[in-house]
Amino acid sequence: MAVYFKPIANEFDRFLNAHLNSLSSTNDPESNQPGATAENRNKMSKYWGGSFNARLDLTETPNNYLVHADLPGIPKDQVHISVKDDILTLSGERTPQKQEGKDVHKHIVERSQGKFSRSLRLPPNANVDDIKATMEHGVLELVVGKKEKEDGTKTIAIQ
Repeated sequence: MAVYFKPIANEFDRFLNAHLNSLSSTNDPESNQPGATAENRNKMSKYWGGSFNARLDLTETPNNYLVHADLPGIPKDQVHISVKDDILTLSGERTPQKQEGKDVHKHIVERSQGKFSRSLRLPPNANVDDIKATMEHGVLELVVGKKEKEDGTKTIAIQ
């Protein structure tokens, strides 16, 4: 009998993120004071790695690996992409929308904000020198080329 835990893990992940987000914004007395700074409002993100959780997919085609990351509301100049030791890292920050006037009171705040960072290990045959990135409608797409297969045989041309 096979047991499939992914739906349970996804629900737990969602619950944990929602709980940490609520700790970072509404339950912190310093963050709810009039005139509270953005630093106080987001101070939990320093400890929990950010309150915004970028979701991503990694797909393999015959010639490439495709990474799609949902980054709604984040301009492309706020997204940073790096590769070190075959670890691909996406990071950035979703800043809150500023509302003019001191008579503005938020009653419901459900959209996540703050810094994010997602890292994943690239497969061994991924060519880190062949990565192209595009971003459209809040979806980041990375196309990572594959290294050519080597069978260990070297061909030598006769001169």
